[in-house]
Amino acid sequence: MDSFGARLRRLRRAAGLTQEALAEASGLSAQAVGALERGDRRFPHRETLDRLADALGLAGEGRSDFAAAAARPRTPARSAVVPRELPGGIAAFTGREADLDRVLGLLAEPREGVVVAIAGMAGIGKTALALEAGHRLARRFPDGSLHLDLRGHAADPPDPLDLLDRLIRELGGEPPTPLSPGSASARLRTLLAGKRVLLVLDNARDAAHVEPLLPGAGGSAAIVTSRAALPDLPQAHQVLLDVLPESDALRLLAAEIGADRVAAEPSAARAVARLCGYLPLALHLAGARLATRPAWPVAHLAHRLDDERRRLDETGVRPGFALAFGALEATDPAAARAYPLLSLLDVPELSVPIAGRLLDVPDRETEALLDRLTDEHLLTSPAPGWYRLHDLLRLYAREHAERLTAAERAAAITRVVELCAAMAWQSMALVSAASHRHEWAAGRWSVPAAPASSASSEEVFGWLDRHQAHLVTVVRQAAATPGVPAETIAAVGLGLFEYHRARARWRDAIQVDEVALDLVDGVDPVAAATLRNDLGVAEAELVHGGEAADFRRSHAHLRRSLADWEEIGNPRQLAAALNNLCFVFGLGDDVDAAIEFGERSLALNRSLGLRHVETLNLVNLGVLYGRQGDPERELAYATEAVAVGEGTDDLRGTAYGWLRIGVVHRELGRYDSAVAALCRSVELWRAAGVRLYEAMTLAELGRAHRGLADRDRARAVLTEALALLREYGGAERAAEVRAELERL
Repeated sequence: MDSFGARLRRLRRAAGLTQEALAEASGLSAQAVGALERGDRRFPHRETLDRLADALGLAGEGRSDFAAAAARPRTPARSAVVPRELPGGIAAFTGREADLDRVLGLLAEPREGVVVAIAGMAGIGKTALALEAGHRLARRFPDGSLHLDLRGHAADPPDPLDLLDRLIRELGGEPPTPLSPGSASARLRTLLAGKRVLLVLDNARDAAHVEPLLPGAGGSAAIVTSRAALPDLPQAHQVLLDVLPESDALRLLAAEIGADRVAAEPSAARAVARLCGYLPLALHLAGARLATRPAWPVAHLAHRLDDERRRLDETGVRPGFALAFGALEATDPAAARAYPLLSLLDVPELSVPIAGRLLDVPDRETEALLDRLTDEHLLTSPAPGWYRLHDLLRLYAREHAERLTAAERAAAITRVVELCAAMAWQSMALVSAASHRHEWAAGRWSVPAAPASSASSEEVFGWLDRHQAHLVTVVRQAAATPGVPAETIAAVGLGLFEYHRARARWRDAIQVDEVALDLVDGVDPVAAATLRNDLGVAEAELVHGGEAADFRRSHAHLRRSLADWEEIGNPRQLAAALNNLCFVFGLGDDVDAAIEFGERSLALNRSLGLRHVETLNLVNLGVLYGRQGDPERELAYATEAVAVGEGTDDLRGTAYGWLRIGVVHRELGRYDSAVAALCRSVELWRAAGVRLYEAMTLAELGRAHRGLADRDRARAVLTEALALLREYGGAERAAEVRAELERL
């Protein structure tokens, strides 16, 4: 007797129909017709039979014979053989001891219908863990271990009724008549309730796909694996797999190729593990390749893997990724279109605002999309509001991003640069509202509204802190991307000056400003002169903090900036450049030259009536006179600076003035006055978000308390200063405060 598939094919051809034509006439898909003819689905539902018979024009005996060919045969009497259907596990199972212990522990609990759901990205080792646990648990389930590959992400997954039918028959039962998902699922639960059977249900699409196959009451249990998280299975214990730590990845590689080869080439072995993304499947396949090529050095495979163009194929992960991405395209086209854009930036993690600018959608919509991708394990979420692409998935996504036009790439990166610039300029406005930089930006460059346009300095500086690792990378990548406006990139460097100063991130400042200067030099004289000034200050601060040898680079940048302003003919900025030369020369030993620059700057500012820019000028000069042995003159300059700063809302300049007033009083033994001035300075630095100077002022305040013999207060304040200096102040300053604490 013909199989149903053969009979269907014969009748279709006799009717002169293609599979596509029969599918259209019957209201089925061509894929479904093909599966029936191949025998992938041997027992179609009654409704499917009726549609096909109508489309083929069958009636009477022909229709009856057609239906009979699709009938399920009665199950012959079964033997007493206990089904043990689990496939063999992998030879080198290692690195999942904690996860394995958890699965074994959950299934050892004396509870009814235990379900464990193992989720993770493609290649993470879900099936290997499920099978290892299943084999170890065989004795606890004396009535059998059944395995089903649900192929949930395949183009033609098995019919759920076929799966239920198989399980029911494997357990010695008969499917109910009429057969429906509800009745078959109930029959399965009834059969399982009186037994102790372990079901391993591999590759579930989602909760709805696997729920009808799960046990209910009784001693049976199930292990489910899925690339998607299954939070909608309330009875399931969730086990989420991550990549292996390096030590476990090396153990897995050693199990494949031998510990002696790993020990002989430890650096190359670590490189292989890293380039495999610490992904078990990739490590297993890479190890198998080395095991079958004993003459290959491990370094040779590391070299091959280092080529990004071939890494997906060398690691063998491409088919799994393609299946996962294909399922995403079928179920969530919007997420599939967005996914390649998320791979464009060379940063390890993406925040919601950064991802939103890449995708050009609002933050709330972006977060929902990122969460969907996380549920599908195409992203991970290392912290609230942050998302990460696995290195190998990033390569796969970038292959799809190659379909983007150059204009689309440039537009996405430009939007990110604009966001970074917007936040940078908010920090500038909060700390230095009178800066000439705002004149440069006005009418020449605009940004979209930043996430918090009226945010406090703590919020804005906190945002920049969280994205600090992005800023240098974004600027460099944008500069290398044709179509990203140079002026927008330069705006990031120009706007970040006060943030870099507040956080003492001088190396970051130099990297960003050098890129920006290369873009605007010879094109925008004002931006170029300002960036040279910023580079001069940053280089000087590195020397002052003991991280660079001398001031030559700093002096060269600042003198060139001074010459630029003279050529531009902007006396206000000429005065600012002279003041910066005063500050930088003062950091060195050339006090006389520093005073000359400072007095020229002060005279020029006063001739222009620019009281609001005198504050730092006065403080810098006061410090220099103090170094020449005239503390009362320093006090007079600092006091005038505070008056000017408070009258012009110069927060940073006022804070600096109070700091110097406090230092002079402390050095003269006026400790009560010193404490009052330094407390005011700390408040202002904190409000401005300038953490380095907050720390330096706290150190001075601790010394003033020590002068008052208040050792407990001195210790508390110095401890707070040390914590900040460790992060922002450099090793030398921190060592000084640590020594003072030890003396206390």
